[in-house]
Amino acid sequence: MSTVGSRRGLLRRSAFLRVVKFAIATGLGFLIAEAILVLGVFWLYHDIQVPGLSSSPTILELDALSLGVGSTVAFVVNEMSTIKKHESRTTASWPVRWVKYQFAKLLGNILIVVIQFILLATVALSPVYGSVVGAILSYPVTYAVSMVFVWRINPLRD
Repeated sequence: MSTVGSRRGLLRRSAFLRVVKFAIATGLGFLIAEAILVLGVFWLYHDIQVPGLSSSPTILELDALSLGVGSTVAFVVNEMSTIKKHESRTTASWPVRWVKYQFAKLLGNILIVVIQFILLATVALSPVYGSVVGAILSYPVTYAVSMVFVWRINPLRD
């Protein structure tokens, strides 16, 4: 195999591993978000009174909290394991990349919430299950936008 061919093979393997690691990091963040959502839905449907709160949260408030915490966990894990320093082409500081990641995840999170509400309204599917379907469908968008916008990595070539 030529040097160019072996380099191309290494790039493909590296890109594939990055997709897998990103999926694991995103999955971890999603599991944490789902745990918050499950607890919140339990709280909401059982009308548990919490001292200091005047009312139970809405599904939208639970979504905002759970997705915010989950996306922060996913960002930290991606920074630590998925994106190697030499791969990233950005000179932005960690807080700037975090803000950019939150905007990138916002696209995916909007898709998750829209799908969740559509499934809730049309087939009465629990918000917990609706968010699973939404997360699976929004993953490619989140991955591509995050790679390009946050870390300046071309997901199709690098």
